[in-house]
Amino acid sequence: MSSPIAEEAGPALGDEADGARPLVAIAIPSYNEDRFIGSLVLKALRYADLVLVVDDGSTDRTAAVASAAGALVIRHGTNRGKAAGINTAFRWATEVGVAALVLIDGDGQHTPDEIPTLVAPILRGEADMVVGTRFGGLKSTIPGYRQAGQRALTTLTNLVSGLPISDSQSGFRAFSPRALKLMRFESRRFAIESEMQCVAEQAGLRVAEVPISALYAEPAKRNPVRHGASVVQALVTMVERRRPLLAFGFLGSILVSFGILLGFHVTVLYGRTHTLAVGYGLMTVLLIIIGVVTAFLGVILHSLRTLLSDLRDR
Repeated sequence: MSSPIAEEAGPALGDEADGARPLVAIAIPSYNEDRFIGSLVLKALRYADLVLVVDDGSTDRTAAVASAAGALVIRHGTNRGKAAGINTAFRWATEVGVAALVLIDGDGQHTPDEIPTLVAPILRGEADMVVGTRFGGLKSTIPGYRQAGQRALTTLTNLVSGLPISDSQSGFRAFSPRALKLMRFESRRFAIESEMQCVAEQAGLRVAEVPISALYAEPAKRNPVRHGASVVQALVTMVERRRPLLAFGFLGSILVSFGILLGFHVTVLYGRTHTLAVGYGLMTVLLIIIGVVTAFLGVILHSLRTLLSDLRDR
């Protein structure tokens, strides 16, 4: 059955499922994916009560093809980024009242046949977010340079979030109703998966991983170096906002360390020449003072964040 194409408000959601509350829904955030979206929707419909395509301002026929294949389509008037598409999908799924929502990328990289494996821990009540990991032992055609980049970003994301998983950049995930209500995202570009990990840790969600395969038959749509740089930049911002003690404490420690090293150099020079290097000495004092103040700022911001979190929980 063809689904109508709606603007962001969406159609009457209950009518799409003939008044029934769907058990499992699949959401596909998409931007100019008309080559893959039709077959992806048809395959996904085998495993879900509803398939939603969030068309993020595509300029091709993504919306029309998805609708013809049987998906419900919600369109953004302009391209607003993947995070906005996922926020739209989460709001929609919460209104519908799904038991589980699966996110799958629209570029044909993931295999819809693995949806039951991904969603099973959610339906069993064992997890709030399940991440499909491409490094879980199943065969994947990931180019070597992309594997290296993905593992590097995963290491950084794990450090920032405090939540260790093996594939932080995987876009194939499942969510419980609790996660759908608690999680909202702000990333404007492609750091959404890293932000998702930070939000999950902050919300105290139960996170699990299941192995998935991945197909890289097409060249990357975006430059991998630029993509990696944008994720790193977003992670730095997340550290400042979500883990101020780590960010400012680390920076303060570096400044103090440089100050101590410079002070040692001043001491060595004085021992050799019996002349005090006043400029270096002043710089030593300045570095140590700024470093200590920066570290204390991290402590203060961390305390405020913890206090606000406690007040919000109460």
